[in-house]
Amino acid sequence: MKDDFFYVGGGAAKTLEEVAFLKKKYDLFNIHIIKEIFKDVLNAQVEKITKPTIVGLPHVTYFVRTKDKKEYCFRANLGNEKPEIELIIEKLASDLAAKNGVPTNKILSVDCSRKNYPFDFQIQERLFGENPEYNFTGTQKDYDKLSFQLGQIIAKLSEIKTTKFGRFSKKIAEKKNQLTGRLNSNFDYIILELENQLQYIINAGYINKSQFNKILKLFYDSKPLVNIKTGSLVHYDLADHNFFYHPKTFKITGIFDWEAVCSSDPVLDIGSAPTWKTLYERETKLIEGYQSLKKLPDNYQEKINLYRLRTIIWKVVHNIKFDMLTKERLVRLTKALAPFKI
Repeated sequence: MKDDFFYVGGGAAKTLEEVAFLKKKYDLFNIHIIKEIFKDVLNAQVEKITKPTIVGLPHVTYFVRTKDKKEYCFRANLGNEKPEIELIIEKLASDLAAKNGVPTNKILSVDCSRKNYPFDFQIQERLFGENPEYNFTGTQKDYDKLSFQLGQIIAKLSEIKTTKFGRFSKKIAEKKNQLTGRLNSNFDYIILELENQLQYIINAGYINKSQFNKILKLFYDSKPLVNIKTGSLVHYDLADHNFFYHPKTFKITGIFDWEAVCSSDPVLDIGSAPTWKTLYERETKLIEGYQSLKKLPDNYQEKINLYRLRTIIWKVVHNIKFDMLTKERLVRLTKALAPFKI
């Protein structure tokens, strides 16, 4: 199977057949083995196992309470063809983020060895709070506080410098417990799969050949803008469904789901975060939050516009592939193209 993807979060790199299989994951997973795993890994006795009301596509997730009243989150696959080393990468990324003052989930243990169990899993400390995508009862001012804090989180992540660019090498993560990108430049990462994705959108009838050529030229002409000397840790999935907040203080208690983490330009997080579903405009407060801690580059708006478009392109492909492309989502492509008059 192809290994180098631009974006992999939420099953974006899965085939239709794989997605159909994953929709049955809770029926196929043996929940009783969790007790054995907790005894083996943490020497803890399980008291209660609960399926969350909100679950993602690629993994089974359960909340686990042990008899000493500690709360955990258990996350596993169904035993993919190859060990899911990305679970190790997620732990390395969240550990680095926590060391640099970023509120995040704490992954206690990862096992991709397949020695004792025929699948890969993580055990995390359970992260508490409300999820703004599914339960937000505050005002716009309260929501703006969340966006401002996300901007500050991106600024803190920008201080975590990484080696090379793009998604991280699974081989190096597994063997050396280090995060090293697979590509030699940020430009190489940003254009990864770009031409094929644009061709996919042409074939579906949503852009024409002239637009295809103009978009491709735009990105190649933007090489000096995109290329940076050193990459930073980029979450690249800062959506409302990927963080929790305290319902009274509206303080973010933690971000999670590091599946799409990469080494890139911090502005990629600023450009991409507002492309997810938001209750109110997000970009302004993201920028304010970032700039409350450090200065953005002078050309940041140009970068935001380009990274927003790059993100929308893979999302349109994802939406077409899984028959999810609504008029609202298609309008986002039109708006992302507008600054470039394409």
